[in-house]
Amino acid sequence: SSWPRRHGWHGRFPGDTIAVAHSMEVEAPGKDFTSVIEKGAEQEKVQVIDAVDVKVINQDSEADCKKGGALASGEEIDIWTFRNIGFILQYFAVGLIYGGLPATVYGFFLGYLNVPGYIYATASVVTTLPWSFKVAFGLLNDCLPIRGYRRKPYMVLGWSICFVVLVILSWKPLPEPYYCLLPDGGFDEDKVCNEEAQMQGGSFALLMCLAALGYVIADVAADGLMVEFAQREPEEKRGTIQTTIYLVRTLGMVFAVALVGIGMNGKEYQGTFDFSLTYSQVMLIFSLPAGAMVPISWFLVQDSPIQPGERKSFKMYCSQAWALITNKAIFIVIMYDFWEALIGRISTTAGGLVKSQWAGVKNFQNQLFTLVSLLVFAYSLHLVKRHFLNFSWRKMLLITGIILNLLDATLALCTTYDVVRNQYFYLGETILDEIPAAANFVVGTFIIVEMADKGNEGLTYGLFTTVSNLGTPFSRAIGNQIFGLFQPNLSDSENYKLDTLEFRHTVARSFLLSYAFSFASFLLLVLLPYQKQEAQRRKREWSRHPIFGYITCGLVLFAFIYAMTVNFMTMIPETACLELVGGSGC
Repeated sequence: SSWPRRHGWHGRFPGDTIAVAHSMEVEAPGKDFTSVIEKGAEQEKVQVIDAVDVKVINQDSEADCKKGGALASGEEIDIWTFRNIGFILQYFAVGLIYGGLPATVYGFFLGYLNVPGYIYATASVVTTLPWSFKVAFGLLNDCLPIRGYRRKPYMVLGWSICFVVLVILSWKPLPEPYYCLLPDGGFDEDKVCNEEAQMQGGSFALLMCLAALGYVIADVAADGLMVEFAQREPEEKRGTIQTTIYLVRTLGMVFAVALVGIGMNGKEYQGTFDFSLTYSQVMLIFSLPAGAMVPISWFLVQDSPIQPGERKSFKMYCSQAWALITNKAIFIVIMYDFWEALIGRISTTAGGLVKSQWAGVKNFQNQLFTLVSLLVFAYSLHLVKRHFLNFSWRKMLLITGIILNLLDATLALCTTYDVVRNQYFYLGETILDEIPAAANFVVGTFIIVEMADKGNEGLTYGLFTTVSNLGTPFSRAIGNQIFGLFQPNLSDSENYKLDTLEFRHTVARSFLLSYAFSFASFLLLVLLPYQKQEAQRRKREWSRHPIFGYITCGLVLFAFIYAMTVNFMTMIPETACLELVGGSGC
């Protein structure tokens, strides 16, 4: 995920792309853990061991039920049968909204509202911020079933929230654009008609964040089912379900990006067409699949009801969670997810304005290349599925990451120094960026499947992706502060219009610093296991210690509070100008 420096985080690795706070600290404060760990008596201790350790001891007795090295007993799932169509559609619908909301940011925030560069960069992050809460939703899925079901009620709840908020966004009146409109529908960039527009994007970004919260709740429930299904796959095929569902999700993103690229390509949205759907109309269109998923989630998802005695108490679940994060094998991967995401994603705030002002990228071309890059991402997933399921995870991430960073740097610096300033030249790297993106995303999901235990699939998936996704808002907050110190101001569009040699040097230095963070993050690859067998060996043989849990909880709790505070302050007009969040001062 240490690429691309000029674009910042794609937000797909939960990212999604892969993609955040250990909300476990909020849901289960230290007092609960203390009572479980120190006062939980021998009975609780035995239960924890039963839940986490005994599975390894009993592998021989379960061998007959597990075919070909599957991690869990049970029949292998065919996800393409009609009875599982609701499961597949979860990912297609998530792809539509997940790809659609961020796709509107370039034209609406940078074109229509003309927000400063650091606000534009933060808005892109805020629209995917709810991925930071995946661990809390995973805990609820696994611990608090609704009407006897662990997954599909949360899918219904999530899509209901998403639908309602998208309808609200479609009704919300738009402010007048920043620049005055010309008779042909374009902007007169020499004449400002609504200076307040620059600081009015926050309310829209926060509502988009709330809509994303809804689909993330549904996505976490689907991910819990995905891990259950994937663990029934034999070893030589394990990974097939993950890559397949994310191919489907990527297809949904392709449809969404095409809609925004063609439908929202008016001149007021940094486009070229004389006609355009408005931002409000696009939000209304996205509300339709979100609304449709409410009944689909209830009637077309096969979620086995909880049997009497299977429901876990919250206290018991907390003890399992604590056992999970005090495992050295889990802790090392968590440290990689956190620090790689934090260090590798610190990127310059100049990217958006270099793209719009110097490269002259229009909205249609931007969405077109995003669409092609999604297809490349999907094809890269296919390649990993066909040829690299057993290739070294470390080598895969290192080789693709280094090559793509070098190519990215070449194109960014050529644009900065006016060697070549062409939107197609600048956007070409967007396509190649998807190759390491796909590798990073797949490796992340593979590790989760290898580390999860039966019964805590949602927690494990939420834990890893939450920690990884926390890096996005945290690194963005730090990036805003670091690059806010650069002078002349990287977030002021007027500096790009003046285009002085001094300012070019400033922009180039900001890119080079971003690449330095990116390459530094590659040193953390030594923390990852090489492959599936190594991950299983670590889980089986490595020890546990409470210090691992304390470090994890303390680190991610601090990062969560810090990132949320700085990023939300950036979205509030009264605080967006503060130097603390990357502004020039109030």
